[in-house]
Amino acid sequence: MEFKHPLDYIFHPTSIGVAGVSNDSANIGQMLLLPLLASGFSGQVYPLNPKQDEVLGMKCYASVNNIPGSVDYLIVSIPAQLTPKLLEDCGAKGVKVVTLFTAGFSESDDAGGKWLETQLGQITRCSGMRILGPNCLGIYCPTSGLSFGPDFPGESGPVGFISQSGGNTHYMIQAAATRGVYFSKVISYGNACDINESELLDYFTHDPETKIITAYIEGTKDGARFFKVLNDAVKAKPVIIFKGGYTEAGMAGAASHTGALAGSEAVWDGLFKQTGAIRAYSLDELIDIALPFLYMSPPQGKNVGIIGLGGGASVQAADECTTAGLSVPPLPQEIRGILKQFTTSAGNMFRNPVDTQSFFIGPQQFTETARTVANWEGIDLLIFHISPDALVAPGMRQNEVKSWIEIVIEVAKQCSKPAAIVLHSFSGAKSWQLLSVWQEQCHEAGLATFPTVKRAANAISKFIQYHHLERNGQKS
Repeated sequence: MEFKHPLDYIFHPTSIGVAGVSNDSANIGQMLLLPLLASGFSGQVYPLNPKQDEVLGMKCYASVNNIPGSVDYLIVSIPAQLTPKLLEDCGAKGVKVVTLFTAGFSESDDAGGKWLETQLGQITRCSGMRILGPNCLGIYCPTSGLSFGPDFPGESGPVGFISQSGGNTHYMIQAAATRGVYFSKVISYGNACDINESELLDYFTHDPETKIITAYIEGTKDGARFFKVLNDAVKAKPVIIFKGGYTEAGMAGAASHTGALAGSEAVWDGLFKQTGAIRAYSLDELIDIALPFLYMSPPQGKNVGIIGLGGGASVQAADECTTAGLSVPPLPQEIRGILKQFTTSAGNMFRNPVDTQSFFIGPQQFTETARTVANWEGIDLLIFHISPDALVAPGMRQNEVKSWIEIVIEVAKQCSKPAAIVLHSFSGAKSWQLLSVWQEQCHEAGLATFPTVKRAANAISKFIQYHHLERNGQKS
C-alpha cells in the first residue's frame, strides 16, 4: 500500500473559504481570493464577511457556519483578536486546515499577542484542525490550483520550498521561474504555532513529487527534532537551506519577524556540517545551487575547462572558479597545439581558460574547440561564458547575434562532460533584452545558466561537494 504522509491532505482541498474579504480592491482578503480564482482551483470557493452580501459577484457568507457545504481549507485575514472565535467555529464546522495571514501574535513582542497565539494552539489541539501561521501566506501547489499570487506559474516542478517568510516565497517562486526552476509545492508557514519547519521538512522527505528540498528558515522551536528530521531528509534528497538570522542583528530581526528562536551561528554551522545539508546565504544562491541538481549530471571531479570570449573576463573566471574551490588545470601542450589549428594565435588564450575567436570564425571551429577541451581526460566539467555586450556591437547583424546562443547551446549539449553557461556583463538595454531571451533558450534546452562565473562556480562547487560526500558515504 502506498504511503501517504499525514500532511498530504492539506495540499488537496476540495473547498476553500476566505475570511475577511470585501469589494475594496485594496482589501487583503480579496488579494488572497483572486489568485485562487485565477489559478484554476476546481473546487468550491466561499468568501466570508458578515458585512457583505456579495464579493466579486460571488455570494458572501457571514460566518463559516453559514456555508452550506463542507470547507476543507480556510484562509484568514481578519484582526488578530477575532481569530479565536473564528477557529472555534472552524472546529465545529470540520475545517481541516487554516492559513492565518493575520499578524499580531508572538512576533509582536507583546504579551497579548503571545497569549492569543497560545489560544490558537489550544483550540486546534482540541479540534484536530491544523494551522499554518499565523503571519503567513499559506500554500502554493500548482497541481491543485492553490496559489497566493495571481501571476505565479501554473507549471509544476520537482523542487519543494518551505519558508518562514511570506515575502521570500513570492520572490522565490517568481525569480526561480526565470531560471527554469519550478516547484511541486511551496509553503509559507510564518510563526509556526502548529505546523512547523520540522513537519514540513518531513513531508517533503516523503513526497514523491519533490526531488530537491529548499528552505528559508529563521529558527526552530525544537532543535532536537529538527536535527533528526533534517538528517533523514538529507539521506533521501538534496536539501538546500538559507538560514536567515546568522548575525546578531539578523537574529534580532528574526525574533521580531516571526518570533523565531534563531539559535547561535555556531550551532547552525555545526548542524549543516553534521547532516550534509547544503547552506546558502541568499535566495538567489538557493536558486543557483538548485540549478546543477536539475540540469547537470555529477562531475567526476572538480577540474573545470573555461571557454569564452574576452581575455579579462577569462582571467577573472579562472580566479573565481579557483576561489570557489574548483580547479583550473592548464591544458597540455598537445591540446593547445590542436586548438591552434582551428584559429590563429593572435588574440587568443589556449592554456585554460580558453579565450577563443573561433566563435566568430564559425560554428564548426567553435564546436571543435569545445570538443577538444571536453575530451581531455584532465577536465571534469565545462563552463561557457558569453557577454551579450560583445555581441551587440555596431555592425553586428541581428540574425547572427541570435544564432550564436543556439550554437553554444548545441555545443554544450553535445559535450562529453557536464556543462553550464554563464551569460554576463550586460550593460545596456539591448544587452539586457538579449540576455532575457538567451536565458530562456538555455533553460528550455535543459542547461544550467548563471549571471556570473562567480555564482556558477560557487553553486557547482557545492554540487560537487554534495556528491563527493554521497559517494564516500560521509553524509550521516
